Amino acid sequence: MLFQLSKIASLAPLPAAISIGRFLGLMIYYLLPIKRRIAFQNVERVFKHSKTRREKRRIVRNCYAQLGMYVMELLRLPMLTPELSEDLIEFQGYEHLDAAFKRGKGVIIAASHMDNIDYAGCSMAIRGIPISVPAREIKWAPAQKFISEVRSRTGVILLPRQRVKEQIKELLKQNQSVTFVVDQHMSQRRAIVCEFFGQLASTSSAPARFALENGAAIVPGVIFRKGKPGHHILRFEPIFELETPYEDLTLNIRHNTERLNRIIEGWILEQPEQWLWLHRRWKVHDHPNDWDIPQELLHLKER
Repeated sequence: MLFQLSKIASLAPLPAAISIGRFLGLMIYYLLPIKRRIAFQNVERVFKHSKTRREKRRIVRNCYAQLGMYVMELLRLPMLTPELSEDLIEFQGYEHLDAAFKRGKGVIIAASHMDNIDYAGCSMAIRGIPISVPAREIKWAPAQKFISEVRSRTGVILLPRQRVKEQIKELLKQNQSVTFVVDQHMSQRRAIVCEFFGQLASTSSAPARFALENGAAIVPGVIFRKGKPGHHILRFEPIFELETPYEDLTLNIRHNTERLNRIIEGWILEQPEQWLWLHRRWKVHDHPNDWDIPQELLHLKER
């Protein structure tokens, strides 16, 4: 079904397709408010005193519009070519990614759910930049099949959960890149508790852990929607130089994971309407008793 919808979506001119996606997103916001309450709560957590009620409402409304455009772009991804990618997505800071590859120990791209993260990965792959992503299953089988096939067509390497650590280590050893999207709640066995916008949040320690253990370079990368409809900027930040102020590896992993959170917070503050506010990011803060909270973060429980 989604492949048929993809063909239909690809027939429309890009500006029209983006307008349709935005309209559908807004209709969901007004008529089918799926997770709207969660989005408002999250925006309130971050902008409680710094934005007006009207500004917060606009952030949530445009987040839904953004998701509608995201879906429309996903449906059009099968028609993506290297030439179209160069037209629609401007790379900024590529010299930082190039410098990271030149170190020869693999590259970890630390990313977030800003704008259209799938567009970013597929555009990199189709333009010849090797990229691998640990696969995360989508519950709706047709969507899982569609997105997996589209990613594979463009050259994105999907890493199944079985033996994923060994696969990542081997890819880094071959000086390949692995992307981790690290701004969502994760289970206890896969995350550590860190601060995110002043509140407790489980965060993937994978970028810092693999970098410290295997010598890979970390490059933060973010995509923003900018300019004409359907156009984006994919920006690579300078290489994230690891800090090792402690003798203990675990403490250094936590220290650098906290530093990566500050970068992601900066992206969200830069373009708040383009982040995925519908996700329960602060489950730990709401239910902290079941989590191992570092001593230095215990004071956040009172906020």
